[in-house]
Amino acid sequence: MRIGIDASKALGRPDGIASYTAGLVRALARVAPEQEVRLYGLLTPLDAEGVRARLGELPPSFEVASTRQPLPGEVEVFHGPAYALPAAETSPAVLTLHDLSFLSHPHCHTLDNRLHCLKGLTRALARGAKLVAVSEATRRDAVARLALAEDAIAVVPPAAHELFHPMPAAEARRTAARLGLGEEPYVLAVGVLEPRKNLRRLVAAFGALPEAVRERHLLAVAGPTGWLAEDPRSWPEVAALGGRVRFLGEVAAQDLPALYAAAAVFAYPSLAEGFGLPVLEAMCCGAPVLTSEVSSLPEVVGEAGLLVDPLEPSSIRAGLAALLADPQRRQALAAAGLERAGRFSWEASARAMLHLYRTAAEVFC
Repeated sequence: MRIGIDASKALGRPDGIASYTAGLVRALARVAPEQEVRLYGLLTPLDAEGVRARLGELPPSFEVASTRQPLPGEVEVFHGPAYALPAAETSPAVLTLHDLSFLSHPHCHTLDNRLHCLKGLTRALARGAKLVAVSEATRRDAVARLALAEDAIAVVPPAAHELFHPMPAAEARRTAARLGLGEEPYVLAVGVLEPRKNLRRLVAAFGALPEAVRERHLLAVAGPTGWLAEDPRSWPEVAALGGRVRFLGEVAAQDLPALYAAAAVFAYPSLAEGFGLPVLEAMCCGAPVLTSEVSSLPEVVGEAGLLVDPLEPSSIRAGLAALLADPQRRQALAAAGLERAGRFSWEASARAMLHLYRTAAEVFC
């Protein structure tokens, strides 16, 4: 079986779809090194050097295609992990549904992105492509919104990169200090800065903490600027905190594990997620997690995180206050998070995807 995969996003901005695509390709290479895989750049052209720099050395059977889209007969199944499929129907297809927030939260997306996602989804449905969701929450949402049968969508969750693991506290703190956080304990938020991540309510919640608690902690925000993002430095809520909020920008991948590991609390009160990879990364590094009670996030953390209402700053504030005041509870959540994170495996996900590829190819034949 010859598999085609759109690897465009793997070489772009380090967001959730980029991490998913890169993680899946690397895992396929580990579990099935003899499998024929061709990587295409439906959205942006690929080059072998760029693929090697981002994905590492791949087996000889994994190659960068010479064309942006597969030619007829070139692959037996094509996987679109970024809401894009080839214009011509040359093979059966698999499309990953990361989330349907472009339908449920359209105000959090640009018009171009909404149209891109709608076009890819419409093309997949018209062609009878196999749909795979990254969480049960996304599957349920898609079944309800698209009027599909319950078994029409498979669920294959992603996993975290192997970079994310616990580390000695002193090493983690040294990295945090180098990034400008000094020795002070901090609440950490990680993610692309865009409205869906709900940063403004998190800042308001942090600002509403008791003064004694607030003055002992920083709020550290790590991530590149995304679409529709205002400059948070201009918010009056940030100005009122007098330097207690630190914007770190896009942090190098090799520094993120230490940043997670040294955090007093990892806070991710997102309005909607298809999975929520930063939450899993934080758990892998032993950070106690506070996150939203909506969409996929309760599914990812299970009992290993504190859930809050993302629409209510008072709920986020109460959760932060409870965790920052209770070291034993933070320690318990950190231990539970490590156990929970161990249930997610890229190898298991890659094997499940291989089964889906074979099923799609057989049905087409």
